Amino acid sequence: MLHALRDLLGLGTDWLHDAGVGLSLLLLTGGLAALARRITAALRREPPLDSTQVLRMLAVLGALGGFAAYLREVSYAQAGHDLTLGGLAALAWMAVVLLETLRRPPARRGK
Repeated sequence: MLHALRDLLGLGTDWLHDAGVGLSLLLLTGGLAALARRITAALRREPPLDSTQVLRMLAVLGALGGFAAYLREVSYAQAGHDLTLGGLAALAWMAVVLLETLRRPPARRGK
């Protein structure tokens, strides 16, 4: 199983590529955990987060990790997987941002 995942992600070819993939995987995992936590908070009617700027920065960082991995392996078959992984990492964090934005009162949404 791990060997198939390693082949799918193209790990082991270049250290910078592997670092970009690892960063995206880490941020994807964190984003999914944060999304689950914020959905639970919304269901419990806890107050929304005051600011989503850090979440937006994490989304950009996840996308950049995938893009960096893509740039190192453009000519290989897994290059598309690198971009997809970066996009999924960003998507998880942007879902948290959207959820928190929708939970705010209308007067504070521009903040």
